[in-house]
Amino acid sequence: SMAIMQLLPPQTSEIDPASELRFDGRDLLKLSPAELRRLRGKDIAMIFQEPMSSLNPVFSVGEQIVETLTLHAGLSRSAAWKRAVELLREVGLPEPEKRIKAYPHELSGGQQQRVMIAIAIACEPKLLIADEPTTALDVTIQK
Repeated sequence: SMAIMQLLPPQTSEIDPASELRFDGRDLLKLSPAELRRLRGKDIAMIFQEPMSSLNPVFSVGEQIVETLTLHAGLSRSAAWKRAVELLREVGLPEPEKRIKAYPHELSGGQQQRVMIAIAIACEPKLLIADEPTTALDVTIQK
């Protein structure tokens, strides 16, 4: 999944020059970094296995969702904030209006994972890559 998103460090990964990675009629391996960045988050999104290593501890979870929506969906800040609350509600985070202002360390592992899922589905991507997305969720929710 990291290879598809081209998130592996070039020093420790090698892609056979004959390889192709096709998505929506385009070879992802031939895209410029800017073109690939435009696809990530909007058309292709990923839910990482470990939310605490993916969420930025310096920003509230709301700011991190808003960033995705303003960059990739072109929403205004106020519209993105409103949509972020809706997304947190959609993924089952209790008290989304309150939790949106929380920092990652203030949430449980399961709540952090719900935030990661909210970020991943925010722009309604065509391809959603999930790396064990339910691992951090409690057993009842996993089912």
